[in-house]
Amino acid sequence: MTTRAHRPRGARASARLLAVTASLLAALTGLGACSDAASSVGPPSAPAGSAAPPTAPATAPGAAPASADTTAAPAPGTLAGDPAVVALDAYLREQALAINAQVADPAALPAFTATLTPAAQQWAVPLLAENLGDEMPGPYPVGVLGSDRPSPDRVELSLCLQDRGWQVDRRTGAAVNAPHFSTGSAVVLRVGDRWLVDDVVTADGTCAAGDVAPVRF
Repeated sequence: MTTRAHRPRGARASARLLAVTASLLAALTGLGACSDAASSVGPPSAPAGSAAPPTAPATAPGAAPASADTTAAPAPGTLAGDPAVVALDAYLREQALAINAQVADPAALPAFTATLTPAAQQWAVPLLAENLGDEMPGPYPVGVLGSDRPSPDRVELSLCLQDRGWQVDRRTGAAVNAPHFSTGSAVVLRVGDRWLVDDVVTADGTCAAGDVAPVRF
């Protein structure tokens, strides 16, 4: 079963990441209404063509030119600059900033809505409104475990998300609940010349604190 990122204080965790919903990029990155339909975000593996082709290294004198088809898959942990991952990070950051500002009116959050497809705004805005009570030390912690590109304009990221225990009480600075980590996925779509988050959901799998990369403001 998948769920949208979590609601930190609730007994249940919703799969949509608040910032990731509280449920991508883990935080880092599924919140909102539960999405049973196939998501448009894919796991981070070596998304062919997800970014501008790398510049070919200079050919040593006398060496045969490198083939254009020999792009190596990125090593684990090297996807930080991938456009789909950057888009997810941007969503989580803007989500956290909106929560801290206690603003959920999309008209007042152009930077937040600019990270989302129109379909994603339908779940991300209500999810944001449900999570304005506490403070965000930074975007929800999320880690990209894999990436897949089923089509040129779609990337599916597999994630580890901290879906609980990240937000803190505004008065005391204490975490509102114990840390919890779960697997999840995100769908990122290329719309025109931009990559936008389309969905972020949590799953039933387990992962650990070492799988996410916390970023604090």
